[in-house]
Amino acid sequence: MYYLIGKFLIRLLIGIIFGIFTARLVPIFTANIRENSTNINNFQKFPNNPNYNKWLRNNGVSKIKIPLDILRYSEQKYLLESQYLYNTVSVLCVILVRNEKNAEAAQATWGKGCNDVELVKLNKEQRKIRMPVKQNKENSTWSLLCKSLMKISNKYQWVLIVNDNTFALVENLRLLTAPLDYTRNYYLGHPVQFWSINYNTGLAGYVLSQGTIKELQKKLSNDSCVTEITYLNQEDFYIGKLLSTLNIFPQDTRDSLGLTTFHSYNWYQEFFSSANYYKMSIYPVVCCSSQSITFQATEADKMYMYYYLLYQLQVFHDGNLGNRPASTPIPEEQVWQSFLRERGITKDYVSAQEYYKIWEDLVHDPVEFLKELRDKKVDYR
Repeated sequence: MYYLIGKFLIRLLIGIIFGIFTARLVPIFTANIRENSTNINNFQKFPNNPNYNKWLRNNGVSKIKIPLDILRYSEQKYLLESQYLYNTVSVLCVILVRNEKNAEAAQATWGKGCNDVELVKLNKEQRKIRMPVKQNKENSTWSLLCKSLMKISNKYQWVLIVNDNTFALVENLRLLTAPLDYTRNYYLGHPVQFWSINYNTGLAGYVLSQGTIKELQKKLSNDSCVTEITYLNQEDFYIGKLLSTLNIFPQDTRDSLGLTTFHSYNWYQEFFSSANYYKMSIYPVVCCSSQSITFQATEADKMYMYYYLLYQLQVFHDGNLGNRPASTPIPEEQVWQSFLRERGITKDYVSAQEYYKIWEDLVHDPVEFLKELRDKKVDYR
């Protein structure tokens, strides 16, 4: 009896505490939403973003919506908007490599959306140093990036520079940049201010137009890449400082609703962010644009997960083509026989023990077997 009363009182107490907490929490969220909604109306929008549809029309292109069921499973062929932009807006992706596994994952996933990928391999010892310590100039991050920028061909309209733990939706970058004149000077990303310099933080990646690259190449030389004082892991600050001497400054890249497109952190930090995360940001940060361009994936395995969620996993609202059984070129009962023939075994029948032994020999070393699978080039698209 006393046990039941005690249990009831505990539940009642938890309910009261939860109710008080919820009542306190709801006004906080409501206040934040109202504050953000009020501020959004006063934002200075990125001026060229709404011109995308106009740009398409000027290029004689019209869009129609095709159901995913038909797009994926029918035999009809369509030119996707993303493919048209890939062919029309060239993007070179420069990845600053501190962790080779991250770089490999980036190339196997989101890097496929780039017209070309260039890896700038940084010194391994730099990974262990997080403070901006003065280092050997020739091996500094800025010097290595600077030398890479000097060699960039003018066949690329845009250059995206990111760290190896960044995930980029290059299709959305093209959506942003397509209406822009790439021969002019553009410097796009997530603008912050440090030491009175406005620059785009490398945590979110940044984009340089062909015009900006040409201005940098005029300003720089192989010698000037190492003559200035540089600091480890501060190439983003230094390139912003250099561009400011050319009167090239960061621009507001938020979408037409004032939502952020270049993100410096992973999604958990973005959704549940603290004001301290973005205390250096020039523009108010409101998460998150449906046309987001970059965010941090943090690790290689998460890049594969994000790639699956963003590029492969699809929700079908109608249609029935995808529900039809796939045609099998080999009858199901002959699959195992085909497997044996591939290994030079022509028997019409093998026992379960013999079949198991064949697989055991094939996967005698699970670690080596997994390594072979990883080394195989797989198209994740």
